[in-house]
Amino acid sequence: MRALVLGPIEVWVGDRQVSLGGPKPRTLLAALLLQPRQVVPVERLIDLIWDESPPQTAGALVHTYVSSLRRAVGKSLVTRAPGYLLDVDSDVEQFNKHLTTARQAERADDPATAITHYQHGLALWRGPALHGVESAFARGHAMTLEESRLSAEEGLGRCELAQNRVEDAIARLSSLANAHPAREDTRELLMRAFHRAGRQADALNVYRDAREYLLDELGIEPGEKLRDLQTAILNGTLEVAPHRTVVVAPPVVTTQQVVPHHLPPDISDFTGREEALKQVLGLTEGQQERTATPTVVVSGFGGAGKSALAVHAAHLLRKSYPDGQLFADLRGAGRDLEPQEVIGRFLGLLGIPGQDQPAAPDERVELYRRTVSDRRLVIVLDNARSEAQVRPLLPGNANCFVIITSRSRLTGLEGAEPIELGFFNSVISEEMLSRIVGRERIGAEPEAAQRIAELCGGVPLALRAAGAKLLARPHWPLKTLAKRLSDERRRLDELETGDLAIRSSLKLNYSELDPRHRKAFHLLSLLDLPDFGAWIAAPLLDIPPYDAEDVVEHLVDLRLVDVAGVDQIGRVRYRFHDLVQLFGAEQAAGEPATEAVTRLLETWLALVETGVKKLPRVTLGLRPKLQTEIEPDPRLEEDVEEDPTGWLHSETAAVVRAVERAHDLGVDELTTTVITSLLSSPFAARNEFGNWQRTHEVALRSARERGNRRAEAVLLAGLGQLRYEQDDFAAALTSFQQAAEIAAEIDEPETLAVACVGMGTVYRDLAEFERARELLDKAIALGDDGVVAAASYGVGAIHRDHGDLAEATVAFERCVELYQAQDDKRGEALALRALSLCHRAARDFAQAVVLSREAEQILREAGDELGATYAAQSLAKASLRAGELEGVDDLLAECLEVCTRQHDRFGVALITRTLGEVALAQGRDDEAAALLEDALGQWTELGLPIWQARTMRDLAAATANEEMWLQAKELFSRLGAREAGELDGLSATEWRSAL
Repeated sequence: MRALVLGPIEVWVGDRQVSLGGPKPRTLLAALLLQPRQVVPVERLIDLIWDESPPQTAGALVHTYVSSLRRAVGKSLVTRAPGYLLDVDSDVEQFNKHLTTARQAERADDPATAITHYQHGLALWRGPALHGVESAFARGHAMTLEESRLSAEEGLGRCELAQNRVEDAIARLSSLANAHPAREDTRELLMRAFHRAGRQADALNVYRDAREYLLDELGIEPGEKLRDLQTAILNGTLEVAPHRTVVVAPPVVTTQQVVPHHLPPDISDFTGREEALKQVLGLTEGQQERTATPTVVVSGFGGAGKSALAVHAAHLLRKSYPDGQLFADLRGAGRDLEPQEVIGRFLGLLGIPGQDQPAAPDERVELYRRTVSDRRLVIVLDNARSEAQVRPLLPGNANCFVIITSRSRLTGLEGAEPIELGFFNSVISEEMLSRIVGRERIGAEPEAAQRIAELCGGVPLALRAAGAKLLARPHWPLKTLAKRLSDERRRLDELETGDLAIRSSLKLNYSELDPRHRKAFHLLSLLDLPDFGAWIAAPLLDIPPYDAEDVVEHLVDLRLVDVAGVDQIGRVRYRFHDLVQLFGAEQAAGEPATEAVTRLLETWLALVETGVKKLPRVTLGLRPKLQTEIEPDPRLEEDVEEDPTGWLHSETAAVVRAVERAHDLGVDELTTTVITSLLSSPFAARNEFGNWQRTHEVALRSARERGNRRAEAVLLAGLGQLRYEQDDFAAALTSFQQAAEIAAEIDEPETLAVACVGMGTVYRDLAEFERARELLDKAIALGDDGVVAAASYGVGAIHRDHGDLAEATVAFERCVELYQAQDDKRGEALALRALSLCHRAARDFAQAVVLSREAEQILREAGDELGATYAAQSLAKASLRAGELEGVDDLLAECLEVCTRQHDRFGVALITRTLGEVALAQGRDDEAAALLEDALGQWTELGLPIWQARTMRDLAAATANEEMWLQAKELFSRLGAREAGELDGLSATEWRSAL
């Protein structure tokens, strides 16, 4: 068996590659391989696998990954306190041996032997080391290994030179220098190789390239060794190379001409935009092969730094374009300049006075292009509005380079290279502030500086305005400006200093809006959604969806709306920059919004209902009827029906925010109540507790403000369901009890039945079976078929926990029938899972496996990931009891990851305990004890006594702790659980033997 690390991580047994499982088992393998034959503690493995931010279930997950890895490496993976040890040969060890031998041979002046071992070591590499393992420790080790590889490449080149294999050395070292231009050792060897070959000019070019790169990229000169080598080659004091004839080109004779330098001053504190700058400068290369004028269009949000980038790049290109630089602000003095006016200015700068310029536009363009035809010029056209404005200003040759800036993308300019400027990230934003204000002042208040950068939204103009304000007020602490910017009503005022003003920049584009687009901009700004589809402009403006898309895209063209990306169902999503949204809301003051927002909410309601009908119903949320005349466009309904899960996932954040804003804007609370109730089920299916809580709390506040008691009861029942799903049983009971009291007062039996099911379910989990049964029976008497099915499920669970398996089976079979009659696939599957637990308790393990597998399949088809995870857990448990252990560890590891990701505390505790049971069945008592202790702590925190007792029983068996065994038996007896009878007369050891 051998493990391969120098490339994608792999394990081979003979000529067969073995499967390693998912990313996390591979990461575990890497962590063990990089400390070969050493015990790596579990705590250290947790830090390595999760980059020191592990989930709560990390310990249990490590155990499952170890089990998965053992199937690949067998007995080579050893459990040894306090962790694990891996005893496997790896290619890293082989590589290091070859490298050590090669270096020893090189020191002994034996280049032939060194070459052999360098080659054998390098042949082990199959790609980047640890490829596919993304943890931080792996990236660090990969860099170290890569450094060793490069050192081996250099050693091989050095030995090839020693054996006078000059051309081999040049080929190897040239490739290495191109791939790693900052490595001075490689450059030195390459210079020596060229010199040895008699190619002194090439050797000096290597130095020049190295110096340019180091200065441009790192701001440093080459090291002393490289400088001394260059001097030796220039002085001829290195070994004498074969004579080569140097052909000197004749001097180029040029005529005297006017050289304009018409650029604005460069910015001394220019910050960021490295990639964009590199892209601009890169377009000037390879011009001898071009016939068209190289042209770049830099576009972006107003204030994004387009002009600064263009001017900075033009200054950097002065040496490459020695015949001058021309600049024109095409939106100068508050108006758009005509092309002929700009050409007149350019011709004057090029030495042709106005009286010598033709008046006819075509003749003037012809003279301009003829004048620049043999010159190398940089031409900057700033603030272009359209293609037509700049097209006459483009030279007709490849000698010049044109940089255009525009808020529009100017895609109609043929052959122009587009560069889109986004917003700065927080690091670059803070760097820009420090360059403007001074590092000492920023360093004194780093948190306030970070907050200022955040509130400027990554907009360079905003950052510059903030910096200018701080410079103008040197006595201000940074936190003063941070507080002032935090006030959304004043932020645009604060970002105004002299002629630096975000508001003025935005007004340029806002002034171009016609009434329809202006209204759309106002309403979308008022809603302040995190992102949105173009379709929402349709109900807001009462127009068809395609027209709505055109409206939003026009706002994009004017840089008033950004493209956020593409959603799950392939539609474009849009969003506002924070500063634009504030500007839009400011301009929308007085805009009538109630009718438009009501229309949007009613449309959203209809579409949400269409989607929810297609999904499994997870909660018993009530759905008040709402009379509406809105009929959504069929094209919108088609999007929902094709992929309801994807549509709801894409729209959720926007709907949640719309509910909050509807309340702020005073829109009818019944619409928000219905949307909130409809969304409860998808929120529950995905454990989206934050959004679930936000919508319910806003709608509940609205219902209470308007005295709508029925809506209040409905929403309290929804909050009870939320708290139950969060495993906060006390809060769930409080909400359900409040809902029940109001429903009883206003004679709402439907809401009362739902509240009774909720309370009964909570009391059942708390093992207060008598109170639970009373409430569930009441719900059955009051409720509809959905409530009756849910309550019957609770009654069946009580029978099962008491050991009345026959009664439990009858109750669950009734549930299956009720859910089938309602075409509720999720309910049917959960009832089938419950039946499987009855069969497992009756030791009919084969039927338990069949029912669990059927439940899992139905739930996966229904798109209920969490429900399917519970069915998979019951399948694993039934397989364990049936003695079928193959694949159980992997199945439970997947279950644990799902529950961890969905913050399902009950599920995490349940699966951690099941993993402990598996370890116990396999005789891995230490692992079993660790897992079961973890699970017991979780059950104790949740306050679920029957699960505490079950886990104590298992833990007592794993540790032969008879005292804990007696405590578990006593607790089972006090709760009236079936396990009290099952354990009667047995010791922990006897019970384990009987398993």
